Amino acid sequence: MNLIATFIAGIVLVEASFGAENSAAPLDMKKAEAEVDSRYAKAHPEIKEFILHTARTFGRSSMWLNEDAFAAVPDGTRDKRVQHLATLLADGEYGRHLCTGLAEASALKDKRLLIGLLKVAGYHQQGVDYDCRPKWMAVAALARQESDDAVPLLVSLVDHGNQNTRFWARAALARKTGQDFKQDKPAWAKWWQEQGHKPIEKELLKAYEAPPPQTKQ
Repeated sequence: MNLIATFIAGIVLVEASFGAENSAAPLDMKKAEAEVDSRYAKAHPEIKEFILHTARTFGRSSMWLNEDAFAAVPDGTRDKRVQHLATLLADGEYGRHLCTGLAEASALKDKRLLIGLLKVAGYHQQGVDYDCRPKWMAVAALARQESDDAVPLLVSLVDHGNQNTRFWARAALARKTGQDFKQDKPAWAKWWQEQGHKPIEKELLKAYEAPPPQTKQ
């Protein structure tokens, strides 16, 4: 009986080890602080504190991961996960079922995820107070992508009615550009164009309009 128990325990240990090798590492707050110091150095102090608040609040449930969370995962496993997430985010319906994948996408930082992240971050229902968690998590993932293609959308979100969304838009822009024009969309657009980029569409520079209370769903 002891032999059987030992054998079963060995199997469980092997399976646990295999799972650990193929999963994201748990949050390390020291690494999160180091990321803020190095990658968000030009962000406003309030934005820096907000990033750390996100890590503390969501890291316990693995809904926020360190940048190197998948460093120990084999390349083949990582590539399969990226392919899965790319399809999920690009084709999936907007909703909280995307959030675990968005947390992983943020840490993976693979360019193949950009299209899906832009889709989720750009989700909007005019005049409706919708759930913004998938939206701001996609914006946070875009921060680590540091893509020129994301800048116009990020600028459009700096005055969003949801605090998580607008703070992460500012964080992403500070990380990408080293600038902080807060919620001043025209200032962001002017600076971006002065750097040699195409003008940001006027539609994206319109002030955010809060939905009427009775339309909340």
